[in-house]
Amino acid sequence: MNTLNFNAIKAAHKLQHVDYEFDSEDGILWVYLDSFPRPCVTPELVNDIRSIQRLLEINKGRFPANGNLEPVKYHILDSHVPGVFSLGGDLSYFLHCIRSGDKPAIEKYASNCINAIYPIMVNFNLPIVTISLVRGNALGGGFEIALSGDVIIAERSAQMGFPEILFNLFPGMGAFQMLSRRIGLSSARRMIASGKLYSAEELYDLGVVDMLVDDGNGQEAVYSFISNHSKHWNGHIAIQQIMQKIDQYDYDEIMEICSNTWVNAVFSITEKDVRTISRLIRSQEKFAVYESHLPVVQVTAS
Repeated sequence: MNTLNFNAIKAAHKLQHVDYEFDSEDGILWVYLDSFPRPCVTPELVNDIRSIQRLLEINKGRFPANGNLEPVKYHILDSHVPGVFSLGGDLSYFLHCIRSGDKPAIEKYASNCINAIYPIMVNFNLPIVTISLVRGNALGGGFEIALSGDVIIAERSAQMGFPEILFNLFPGMGAFQMLSRRIGLSSARRMIASGKLYSAEELYDLGVVDMLVDDGNGQEAVYSFISNHSKHWNGHIAIQQIMQKIDQYDYDEIMEICSNTWVNAVFSITEKDVRTISRLIRSQEKFAVYESHLPVVQVTAS
């Protein structure tokens, strides 16, 4: 591995909120969202996601394995937390920033989230297929992360939705754009404004989820999809590139919505909304893990 590239991303970052596995033979990179103390989108999780992504970006879609840089063909988002893909934004962090009036911190958090999710939305501008395997609840920002994949595979017990309207906010990290691509703007607006939690089966019927599988069969479904997809790799990648050209995600638009409209909305909520957030934090705490169950992963040069 190029030492200059390695040093450029400070890959000495110790990844404690993300785990990964790389199958170099088939070019499959599994990235697991494993943040703690709560399985939500913490600033630390976002930083770890970006550390992995920089390895892909700087090395033009290749990943270190067995002393070499091997091409990544499939990027898969998953979670090791039982029953949870991601519970969404770090509400405890939001509440701290709101009460302290720390708008710059929320602005930084918002822009960092966009910079972590946008590369997945556009396939890293590389011939890489992005897949989200949802085996538990994906709420708010967690649902946005799932939507960033080209393909969403969900187990039947999974539930997804945008509860933000319940505390007078909206999902600002690309939800409108990603849902609109799948089900149209009008349907996306209704879903976001409802605050409803949808079952995986409902989302499959709506066209949001691409593959619905029985509980426990998610990983098998991913490999089955890859087996079929790889047989016609050249054609599928050409179609992917055409779709990116016809229906482009506008980075500046997403960033503007997030850093301006969403951030301003955060600092315009009422005390009643703050109390609702406090109740939701207690719900997130039910899934709390106060110590990472992962070994500290050092991204090292090969």
